[in-house]
Amino acid sequence: MIKIDFLYRCFSHFSYIFASSVILFSYSELTDHFKPALNKGNNHSIKNIDFIYMINLDQRPEKFETSRAQLNRYGINPYRFSAVNGWELSLDTILDVGLKFKPGMDRIFGTTYVEIDGKIIASHEPVCVPGRTYFCHCMARGPIGICLSHLSILQDAWDSGYETIWIMEDDVDVIGNPHQASSLIEELDQLVGPKNWDILFTDYDAKIGENKYVPCGGVAKRPDMNNSPEERSSYKYQNKKHLHKHFHHMPTRFGAYSMIIRRTGMKKLLDFWKEHKIFLPYDMDNAFPSGIKRFGLTFDLVSHTTNALSDNGGPNYLDKINKIPG
Repeated sequence: MIKIDFLYRCFSHFSYIFASSVILFSYSELTDHFKPALNKGNNHSIKNIDFIYMINLDQRPEKFETSRAQLNRYGINPYRFSAVNGWELSLDTILDVGLKFKPGMDRIFGTTYVEIDGKIIASHEPVCVPGRTYFCHCMARGPIGICLSHLSILQDAWDSGYETIWIMEDDVDVIGNPHQASSLIEELDQLVGPKNWDILFTDYDAKIGENKYVPCGGVAKRPDMNNSPEERSSYKYQNKKHLHKHFHHMPTRFGAYSMIIRRTGMKKLLDFWKEHKIFLPYDMDNAFPSGIKRFGLTFDLVSHTTNALSDNGGPNYLDKINKIPG
């Protein structure tokens, strides 16, 4: 009898938590956590690109200045978008923007967040509790902020009526003349049609050193997607065929530090996250939107600086602040 009463009380407690979580989080949209782009001005464009954004944490002004200086040499002035800092997000926001497990989803291993003694702590566990928010295994809070930053920009660009935008992160490496992007857009339009491409990455692939590329051969597991090995490594995610001397298919890759995005791509990306919420880092999740058409260059035009300072895995900017005398 005692055992039955204990189980009943446990079940009642779980039911209360589950019902409360539904009440707390069912009314908030992902867009409620987007950050506005303020004081944009009208000097952040080049031919065929309506607006150029650069994502930068307020705590890392030196990274923006270094990247902007590279572009300024070509007369290009990116708009500094004040990034969403994942390390400053409240627990409510974190739990609101992530994927909530539902019956029928795949039970893989993941990470959720809890608050203990006033500190937000990652809890690594099987993805299995209905109504609980999960992210991919070991996903830190930094990448949650990065994803919200990209999505905030996409929403701003969509609302602004832009047809083509360029989103950069603040660790870009400008290798060639960025104005080439204008003629490359025209080439790609002629090659596949202006409505038949969504994203153009401005380099060949992600890399860990000079010409040491790190290819991505499929998609990661997501509880609300088909996680069979056949699907995750299917041809649609592996087709990186060259279709022109300047372009190749790029269905999957690591890194989202320099992307030219058409209006069709903005819609597909926004629609996907508004429906599915955040689970993987932005660069790994953005291969999933239905019908997304992604291309890369066969050469590096604007790539990324290897071994750049990063706050993805932790708020490393605090080390800089703590070293300031006084």
